[in-house]
Order: sequence, then structure tokens, then C-alpha cells
Amino acid sequence: RVNEDGNEEGLLGLAFDPDYKYNGYFYVYYSAASPRRSVLSRFSVSPNDPKAADPNSETVIMQVTQPFSNHNGGQIAFGPDDYLYVGLGDGGSRGDPQRNGQNTGTLLGSILRIDVKDVPDSEGYRIPSDNPLVGVSGARDEILAYGLRNPWRFSFDERTGVLW
Repeated sequence: RVNEDGNEEGLLGLAFDPDYKYNGYFYVYYSAASPRRSVLSRFSVSPNDPKAADPNSETVIMQVTQPFSNHNGGQIAFGPDDYLYVGLGDGGSRGDPQRNGQNTGTLLGSILRIDVKDVPDSEGYRIPSDNPLVGVSGARDEILAYGLRNPWRFSFDERTGVLW
């Protein structure tokens, strides 16, 4: 499931659902091979062992094709608004040869903001209506910020909730 070939690939992100205590959900962001892609999935805690994940509980939320083995991003975190934030690198190679970072028609080179709360498995996620590119022709509505080389880490200010 997880590409272990090295470089900037592997298990890159983990975030516990804000309601983990009640629903046992946690989210992972990892690199997969054949084809090379980044995968955002939800898993559940094992019904038999509250200290273990159920490896058969994977629900794939999103998959994004990755052209190279680097600049995959990887940070995922729930914000103070309970939305899930996902950092995706520009897809790699030196100099962003595919120009993904400035292209709002691709998810690469962006921080996404998505709603995964109470969403049917068949949908995967919903898009907050106040995301800045919602309704912009040719742009991906999931994008909160773009033009990023490799957002492999970000955080929220504890006092203000501002994304850094």
C-alpha cells in the first residue's frame, strides 16, 4: 500500500479526527506506487484493540497523481474550524518543470481545505463554500492556498487559529 522506495515518499501525514474519542477515525497521507500518487485515506481504530488500527478499514478520500518522487507535501491537520487541511507539493523535480505551483487547475503546489465530517464514503469529502477559489473558472475548489513548492509542514496559531 505505502511506497517505501525512499526519497520523499512513504507515510507522510497523520491526523486524528476531532471526534476521534467517539468515532475512532484517523486520517493518513501516504505515497503509493504504480501509478505514483499521493493518497489521503481514513482508517478506524480496531474494534478488538483500542490501541491498534484496523488495516481493513481504509476509505480512500482522495488520490492525486505525482509526476516525480519528491515534493509530495504530506502535512495533514484539522483546523480550528474542524476542516481537514492537506499540504500537496508541486509534484517535484527541480524548478517545477510542469508549472504546477501556479496552476489552480491542479491540486499540486497547494494547501487544500476539505470537509470530511459526516460525508458518505461514496463522496469522500465536501468543499467548504467559503474556500477562496470556489466558483472560479478552471480552478479546483479544494484549494485554500497555491504557489507552494512543498508544504510538508504547517500549523495553526494556538491563540488566533491562523494557518502558518
